[in-house]
Amino acid sequence: MSASWLRLAARGLWRHPRRSLLTAGAIAFGLACLIIFAALKQGLHREMVNSTIRLDIGSLQIHAAGYQPGSLTVTPLKHGGQLVERLLAEGYAPAPRLKSPALVIGPSGSASVVLSGVEPAAERRLTIIAARVVAGDYLKDPEQLLIGRNLADSLGLSLGDELTLVVRDLFGRPSSRKFVVGGLFATEQAAFDRSQVFLPLTAVQRLLGAQGALSELALLLPQGELAAAAASLRDRLDPDLYRLDRWDEIALDVAQLIELNDGTMNLLVLIIFFIVALGIANTMTMAIYERYREFGVLAALGLRPGGIVRLVLLETLLLGLFGALTGSLVGIGLGLYLAGHGIDLTSLTSANRYFATSHILHAVLVGRDLLLANLVTLATALAAGLLPAWRASKLNPVEALRHL
Repeated sequence: MSASWLRLAARGLWRHPRRSLLTAGAIAFGLACLIIFAALKQGLHREMVNSTIRLDIGSLQIHAAGYQPGSLTVTPLKHGGQLVERLLAEGYAPAPRLKSPALVIGPSGSASVVLSGVEPAAERRLTIIAARVVAGDYLKDPEQLLIGRNLADSLGLSLGDELTLVVRDLFGRPSSRKFVVGGLFATEQAAFDRSQVFLPLTAVQRLLGAQGALSELALLLPQGELAAAAASLRDRLDPDLYRLDRWDEIALDVAQLIELNDGTMNLLVLIIFFIVALGIANTMTMAIYERYREFGVLAALGLRPGGIVRLVLLETLLLGLFGALTGSLVGIGLGLYLAGHGIDLTSLTSANRYFATSHILHAVLVGRDLLLANLVTLATALAAGLLPAWRASKLNPVEALRHL
């Protein structure tokens, strides 16, 4: 593409600088909005996934074959201890658990809960519960349990009080024992706090009469490594003995909500760029109408219809490039600011389980999203210029020269 074509296209746009700048501004505004919305969406999804994983689930869970997500039936893992050692040898850091439905009885009433026997050191790496202890200690004593502050209040319990745990052991026989409340936690997720009780793993094994038994192994992995790790473990675990589930297979509601957000974002993109396309088409149509004589002269001098189409599309592309550059600078600048400072959503999300780890929404700029946004912008600009370019190429030179 020669410099003369670029000069000719730039001169055509600069005939009406205000109109060209307004159109480029509309392109820039649309692109900046797209970049910011995409960055906030990525930040929202990251927070939703992080909260889901760090509250209790983990990235991956290993259960006995036949286990169904959400089931409270105690089904011990075959060779659980050996599997833990094997995973440790392969570089994973599993958190062994023994979970069972239980009835907790306090001075003011009783409640059905999920009793989780855990190894404190492993759980500290996996979940946020240890960081949410508001009174007492996190499973410091093997004979003291940790319960949610909301649950303690409803049962009339405070730190140091005794309560009774009632469970069914592995043979279906009732088993009960008194424990001391050694710690209170509060995650601001009321339903979770009222339904969870934690004890050291060995204490739950004794209570259930299941020394050495495990019902679940949870692993925490970086999101970028999750798919590969899940595929690798599925290949190496005997499907007749074990079942492996990813977090998005356990928390289907979160995964589906993320998909819904993606669909909504795509619809928003279509609306924004449809409006942008209308603005570009209007600008180029007006520019062609006002330049009938110019195009007539060019055609009379021998410029073919394809050359006119090329010129109009080049003007459209320059308009799109200028708008894209400006929009990218504004969008990236605001995105970096929101990545560092975030948006405080405490008043809106204080009891939302998708914001269990933080109530500050930070933008996350992704290179792929930035590239896609710019490509969509330029493609929209070119598509919007096709009809005006086609009309300009159909001009009759004689009639165009007579046009006032």
